[in-house]
Amino acid sequence: MGEIRSPYFSLGQYYYGDNPDIHSPYFSYGGEDYHGDNAEIHPPYSSAGDYHGDNAEIHQTYSSAGNYFGDNAEIHSPYSSAGDYLADNTEIHSEALFHQDIYGNSYNAQQFVNRNVQRQARVDSIHEQESDVCIYRVGGALRKSNGAMYSPQQISIGPIHHGNRNLHFMERKKSEYYEQFWKDRVSKERERKGAEDEFWVALGEDENKIRQCYEVGFHRKKISQRFLDLILYDAVFIFELFLKYREGREKYIKDSVLKETWLRLAIRRDLILLENQLPFFILDKLYGLLPGNIKGENTEFITLACSYFKPHLPSNFTPGAKKPLHFTDLVRSLLSYSRKGKSVELIKSFHSATKLRQAGVSFKVPREHDCLLDVEFSRRLRTEFQIPQLEINGNTESLFRNLVALEKRFYRGQEYISHYINLLSILVVKPKDAKLLMKNKIVTYYKDEVAVRDLIYSLASNTTDLHSCYHGIFSTVDDYYKSSWAKNPAYFVEEFFGNFWKGVGTVDTWSLPLSHFLDLSLGSFCVLCPLSVSRSLYVSNPPLFIAFVIIVVDLDLDSDGISLVLVL
Repeated sequence: MGEIRSPYFSLGQYYYGDNPDIHSPYFSYGGEDYHGDNAEIHPPYSSAGDYHGDNAEIHQTYSSAGNYFGDNAEIHSPYSSAGDYLADNTEIHSEALFHQDIYGNSYNAQQFVNRNVQRQARVDSIHEQESDVCIYRVGGALRKSNGAMYSPQQISIGPIHHGNRNLHFMERKKSEYYEQFWKDRVSKERERKGAEDEFWVALGEDENKIRQCYEVGFHRKKISQRFLDLILYDAVFIFELFLKYREGREKYIKDSVLKETWLRLAIRRDLILLENQLPFFILDKLYGLLPGNIKGENTEFITLACSYFKPHLPSNFTPGAKKPLHFTDLVRSLLSYSRKGKSVELIKSFHSATKLRQAGVSFKVPREHDCLLDVEFSRRLRTEFQIPQLEINGNTESLFRNLVALEKRFYRGQEYISHYINLLSILVVKPKDAKLLMKNKIVTYYKDEVAVRDLIYSLASNTTDLHSCYHGIFSTVDDYYKSSWAKNPAYFVEEFFGNFWKGVGTVDTWSLPLSHFLDLSLGSFCVLCPLSVSRSLYVSNPPLFIAFVIIVVDLDLDSDGISLVLVL
């Protein structure tokens, strides 16, 4: 092979064996000169590409990996998308310039154009497939903060956690549910084999679509038969689980899985995990193949799924025409659907729960609300912050972390769950803020206020954006806080009378100099402030009233003392 040149880079070759080792002076070279039979090329700014031939290994980062189909390496400029190599010799593509000088091979310009068109079509197809990915492993800072929150504890659903040895117990239960489903449900209505065959045909028709829902690395590693078998077993388990649950406690209490409360909760927790999902569309399609007598009143799968999750996530959510991506997406809709369409703007000011309480704001659980995120601030009869009750349990952190991970990728600008967490973190700054919310039943937890504050702080560490769908509420609260005279005495009381002994010390400190002042100025007498005057002072000048109501100088006629008393 001769020397290969690209006008965008001065690429040279130093040939010592059967294939070239190629260096690019544009970036520092990360590999070594080639002296053997197979070339290895390591540009330091590239990610690994897929090698399917007999020779060179190619690594790239700023271009999508190309597929190698010939006997030698294909090298791409890091500023171009990968193309497929279809000849026997090295080909270099550069998007920066059309012209390339290639020595040792003939090259037709029209072929170059055609291949570029084909290559672009393949790249567009890859991008389209990547856009279909909705089930993936949570990575980066989210997993680093607490990776266990994204991994199943009892049951794996889908290919990402399939084969985990810690989950073998529920794999056996899946087999039991599979037999019960076909034998006890479907066989009563129709022949089992025919029904199973329908499921297999439906899965086969959508196999590629199902695979494209999973990120690269998880949908390619299983052959067709095994992959579809995995999807079928998991889908049937979900159907049987939901149907048993719909039949009520009398039925499922006899079930070896559902009779255990802790296991029911653990399974529900695992079914919400972002990494532990089946695409919703295939569950919906398979459920539609079931006879009507099996489905009962839940003629659509989404209503059956909602009936499973709603009891623990109260919501008035009504399924719309648009189907969710999977259960994680469905649960997000259950919790946040009332915020949909709300404008998102920057929060400019905020105050903690205790500061607002001191300013006259009360906290209350609304009698009626649409979903957990249905927060309101009312100034009608009373100034109230109305917040639906949040029941914290062992699975709450996992729930919110997975919903936040989903929003970061699929709901940019509509991160309503993240906005709710930020709202809680603004209200709960100190344990005393959490205690106030717990006292008013806004938050329930078997642990103390410190644990609540720590949990909210931990969740909020991954939701630092101060843009929120609650910006209107924060603005109204701030206007009230600034206009309310109550904030002044509230601050006064907080600073000087935070506890009993601090208040006693404050009174004692003020009493002595004031008594001397009044003794010199007014002489020896007692001032009694009647009820009407007290109320008048309270209405006309509340801060002055607060200041005087605490002044008590002991009456001592023998020492010409003075006593100021305000009758309330």
